[in-house]
Amino acid sequence: MPGVSKRLDTQHVNLHYVDYGQPGSRGLVMLHGGGANTHWFDFIGPTLSQHCHALALDLRGHGDSDAVEPPVYTYDAYMDDIRALLQAEQLQRPILMGHSMGGMLMVRYTSANLQDVGALIVCDARPVYGEEDQERLQRTAQRPGREYETKEDYVAHFRIRPDGLRAAPDVHRYVAEFGCKQLPHGAWVHKIDRRTYAQRQMIDTLPLYRKITCPVLFLWAAHSRVSPEMIQQLREACPHAEIAPIADSGHHLTLDQPEQTIRLVRDFLQRHQLMS
Repeated sequence: MPGVSKRLDTQHVNLHYVDYGQPGSRGLVMLHGGGANTHWFDFIGPTLSQHCHALALDLRGHGDSDAVEPPVYTYDAYMDDIRALLQAEQLQRPILMGHSMGGMLMVRYTSANLQDVGALIVCDARPVYGEEDQERLQRTAQRPGREYETKEDYVAHFRIRPDGLRAAPDVHRYVAEFGCKQLPHGAWVHKIDRRTYAQRQMIDTLPLYRKITCPVLFLWAAHSRVSPEMIQQLREACPHAEIAPIADSGHHLTLDQPEQTIRLVRDFLQRHQLMS
């Protein structure tokens, strides 16, 4: 596994994160989308660590971070998780990078901490998450997760949503193997507290983008649910944001096109003198 697995015990939850290396240089904190985990960044983290102190966090209830009792999975709670990692690693004006829901969260964090963020990278996150999206996830939370008798059975049935995956089969298998856990009675399930879906909130990040003054890069997948109209709204809200298309990629661009992602991020950091 790339990187070093670490744990952080906060007042509210025990968190897991991966440290890809180069402490002492500017921090780059990567945050996954809903239902995903740190290992979605394993295909870009090691290379980016040549230029930054690259880390990826598992939000509470995701990946190898603990679930919370009683369940608290609000955006405010996720802000606490991000803040706890930045403080633990003593990161000054880090670069924040988030995919999908993680991108929305990083926009929210940046807008509330304008002087404390060096740059923001948003990966294919829709600027508005509405009532229909919220209701869909609440329905998902009400359905029990499917159980599989063996890990191989889980991996064989694993499907990435939304929009599937355009990456090679070995990438699909890699993500599946890191995305499951074994229950005490022996069955294998997806590694998430499904109650996180029930507490997903609506959010409009456009007013938040308007506040942000640090450099912003938006990575836009070629096959994306982020429409050209949404991109125009983003441009109007944040005129200095740089929009970088990712060719031949679905929503999960760090998996579908890791080399393109690395190149665009590295070029962005170099332009703004943010890399070692």
